[in-house]
Amino acid sequence: MSKRANGEGNIRKRTDGRWLVTFPTGLYKENGKREYVYKYCNSQAEAAEALRQLQSEKAMGGCASKAVIKTGEWLEKWIEQRPQQKKLATATLSSYRTNFRLHIKPFIGEIPLKDLTTYHIQRMLDAIGGSWSTFVKNYNIVHGALEVAVKKRIIFRNPCDDVVFPEEEEKQMRVLTQEEQQRFIKALDGEYYRVMLLTYLYTGMRMGEGIPLLWRDIDLEQRSIRVNKKAIVCYDHNTHSAKQEVQDKCKTKSSKRTIVITPGLANILREYKQAVKKRAEDLGEAWSEDSLVFRNTRGNMVYSRNLQLVLYRILEKAGIEGATMHTLRHTYATRCFENEVEIKAISEQLGHKDVKTTYNIYVHLLEDTKIKEIEKLEKIDRFIMPEPATGDAVVIPFPEKGKAV
Repeated sequence: MSKRANGEGNIRKRTDGRWLVTFPTGLYKENGKREYVYKYCNSQAEAAEALRQLQSEKAMGGCASKAVIKTGEWLEKWIEQRPQQKKLATATLSSYRTNFRLHIKPFIGEIPLKDLTTYHIQRMLDAIGGSWSTFVKNYNIVHGALEVAVKKRIIFRNPCDDVVFPEEEEKQMRVLTQEEQQRFIKALDGEYYRVMLLTYLYTGMRMGEGIPLLWRDIDLEQRSIRVNKKAIVCYDHNTHSAKQEVQDKCKTKSSKRTIVITPGLANILREYKQAVKKRAEDLGEAWSEDSLVFRNTRGNMVYSRNLQLVLYRILEKAGIEGATMHTLRHTYATRCFENEVEIKAISEQLGHKDVKTTYNIYVHLLEDTKIKEIEKLEKIDRFIMPEPATGDAVVIPFPEKGKAV
């Protein structure tokens, strides 16, 4: 029998009289070694047929792998290796772990990686329910892990490639009307977190960006706030507890920015600073420019969940429904558009990646602005306005039917 090329497999007769087919699947085990399929046959003809069958299956993209790596094991290993392979935010890693534990592992965790199909993944994603973004987050986790499996030749192709996405729902952006904004501000009177919530309302900062602010981050003379860190909440699956920590990096590169504040907010922060310093002096507490701007009633960093609960209580007092912390950010952006602030300046204030991001989020407001801008053409519009009626009909020189002009 002529010698076959590498990858085609081979046949040999054993001492017990049987024929052994050794065939490389083209895949690799988790330990990096090549994987083979072994078949025992009673005759040389039977062995040759078995070899041809294996070669045909491989050519058609079939996987004769006998590896028993489970999908859950592979995904979990991929998730835990992410921080070493790529700079991954702690909050993102926590999100990966949570989605894997709640949504992915229960559905496809026990399926051998070699047997995982598009059907399994589609069924899992459809069963998750929730928002479109939840669907995408879980898809990205599975897709990313399986792409690595393809590169390592543990599987031939990524079954995620044929997943059908649901239609993206339109997000209903909640924005406070000017009347609601006034009611909200009035409801803040006498509240401990009044200045903190006003700062969110008049800067458009994300919740995590305002919590760790230090006084040295605020320049009241230049009326600016430097955003250079954020508070995040990470869930520990081992202790089943969540803790808040400060990250020295923001959501994106553009999130690290300097926000220009209004004179009104600068005055409020100036008065607040003096009050905080006096209180620290009266209580004999240490205070410096490195002190937190906003602290809870115990003098510690404000916990995001508690701040949200305070906000909901104040909104209820003001008679405002359906608003959240992010509503304050949207409201700030909306007031900027209403007062004809340039979109590039708004984008920089909000810390968006680029102007396109701002446009996509607030396109409906830009449409209103466009209408107002076009109305300014009224001065030249009179050039084509009809003269006062004289009784004579306007004659339009239409060409004869079928005649080109």
